[in-house]
Order: sequence, then structure tokens, then C-alpha cells
Amino acid sequence: MIAKACALVLALMAGSAAAAPCYNDGDVVTLEGTATRQAPRETDASAKPAWVLSLSSPICVLSGSTGQGGRQQSNVSAVQIIDATPTENARVQLTGKLVTGNVSSYYAVPTAIWVLKVRALSGQ
Repeated sequence: MIAKACALVLALMAGSAAAAPCYNDGDVVTLEGTATRQAPRETDASAKPAWVLSLSSPICVLSGSTGQGGRQQSNVSAVQIIDATPTENARVQLTGKLVTGNVSSYYAVPTAIWVLKVRALSGQ
């Protein structure tokens, strides 16, 4: 009886963990969320603000090798927006290439989307 209960709990946990889609670094993805602007943290006057997409639902991202031949898996709830300037606080759908690591002159979050297409879902 206890073994069946444990098996059921494990099955439920595995099902909820699998609910978040998992993407590889370099995949072309479509993500939805709210676009916000982050002020630069640097004192450099030429630093520009970064745009960040707060995702409607977290995603799983597999980044490149960790140096020991393995890959790192992360749950991501925000991505930096590269090559697009959405309306602030707008709900948008972005299609683009998912990249991990520092990909712009201003590093906001460890995962970014190199935008190919923007679709506004709602404005402010």
C-alpha cells in the first residue's frame, strides 16, 4: 500500500515537472509575456536600458556544456529581449532564437531571445 502511494506521488511530481516546455540554447521559440524596461546598472552614460520579457509561464532551458561535458537545465521566468523595442508593459508574443549567456552590451538576465517577430497581444 505504501509503495503504491509513493509511486503515485512520484508519478504526479514527474507530470508537473514535465509541464514546462524545455528548449535548447539556439532553438527558435515563441514566448508570451509582459515586456518591461530595466534601467542600466552601470554608471556609464552610454549604457542603454535593457528590455525583459516576464514570461506568462516558466520554461525549461538547456544551456551548452558546463565544462564537464554536461548540460545545465534552468527554469526561466524572464528573458532579455534582443533586437526589438516593444511597448512598455505590453503583453506580447515574441518569436526568435533562444540564447544563453551574456549576449548584449547590457546583461539583464542569463537567457535572451534574439527577436525575429513581435506580435502585440495588448497594450498598456
